[in-house]
Amino acid sequence: MYCNAERIEEMLQNIATFTVAEDEGFTRFSYTQEDIQAKKYIIKKMKEANLKVSMDLLGNIFGRREGTEENLPPIVAGSHLDTVKNGGKYDGIAGIVAGIEALRVMEENQIKTKYPIEVVAFAEEEGGRFNSAFIGSSWFMGKIKEEALETICDHQNMSLKEAAESLNVFNEEIKRCKRKDYHIKAMIELHCEQGPILENNQKSLGLVNAIIGSSSYQVTLFGQADHSGTTPMDVRKDAFYAASKIAVELNEFTKKQEMYSVGTVGCVEVKPNVYNIVPQEVSITMDIRSMDQKVLEHIITHMKEYIEKIAIDHHIQYKIKKNHHANPVKLSNKIVDLLIKNTKKRNYNFDVMGSGAGHDTLIMAEFTDAAMIFIPSKNGRSHCPEEYSDSEHIAKGADVLLDTIIDLGEKVSS
Repeated sequence: MYCNAERIEEMLQNIATFTVAEDEGFTRFSYTQEDIQAKKYIIKKMKEANLKVSMDLLGNIFGRREGTEENLPPIVAGSHLDTVKNGGKYDGIAGIVAGIEALRVMEENQIKTKYPIEVVAFAEEEGGRFNSAFIGSSWFMGKIKEEALETICDHQNMSLKEAAESLNVFNEEIKRCKRKDYHIKAMIELHCEQGPILENNQKSLGLVNAIIGSSSYQVTLFGQADHSGTTPMDVRKDAFYAASKIAVELNEFTKKQEMYSVGTVGCVEVKPNVYNIVPQEVSITMDIRSMDQKVLEHIITHMKEYIEKIAIDHHIQYKIKKNHHANPVKLSNKIVDLLIKNTKKRNYNFDVMGSGAGHDTLIMAEFTDAAMIFIPSKNGRSHCPEEYSDSEHIAKGADVLLDTIIDLGEKVSS
């Protein structure tokens, strides 16, 4: 009983057509026309697999295969449907496609389970439109309340609640639900690795037992704008010079940590941004991640102290705003053990590894047993047009997903 790589490839290529035409790579933000087209296609493929399809208020789509017993919590498999701007066609999508394919194989082979099994296509995981990650899965698990939907806005100041009204086109097509029952038996997310480890180690699959913790801060430095030719170096209040020191310190200090940790300044805004004026104001983002919570907190504390020192030394003002924080998450030993057993059973080579990126599983693991399956990414590239994962590898991951959801769902003898 194997998942079909050709069907997986066909679905991936079809979903890739739902993108902003003028953008390089693949761009599909939530609640746009491209997103609606992709949702229609996913719903069609779920129905072809004989799944009961529903959609909640924020556009999370569920394809459900009922169990033999009523009122039991589901096993959930899937990932997210949105992309970053100019991203790739595998990030998130591979997990949805693999889940649909696994349940289709169960249907074709008349496999019945005691527990229901659902494939989910989460909305707004990347935060590309609303600048906040994991919105769909957070809503699904009750971490976002309905009254907050009017306060979360995109760059055009459209609220999440207003944007989600575009999904009313589905009201006559499928069941719309509020999904207030957050009881889930287990969650497995298949995803491309987004890094080079599996390819470098020549492994077909990665079985993920932990997800890195992450914090994001916006640091704004307030200096003084002066003429670049007439202002001596020793009296300047150069906000960019101070910011550059912070960026270097984040890089160098993070390198010294024993546990896997990374630090990135990925966004810089300079004012007035004129070549012959000393920068008056600079805003940077610090993205800090670690597999160890104490190390993560240590880096954050050090950088806050360093920023204060730099501000004093250079006679400038500053403010720090926390954008996001998530502690490292250890995933379910029970499910990882099942994944190892089923991967060995199929003689697929694998690594047990941690995830250096956050995923919807980060949210789900707060509430239920959860784990992930990684697929190799060519040259470790992701969040770019060059992102690529081979459909044969995805099919192998789907095989292991298939075996594991059957184990968790408790197969019923016919």
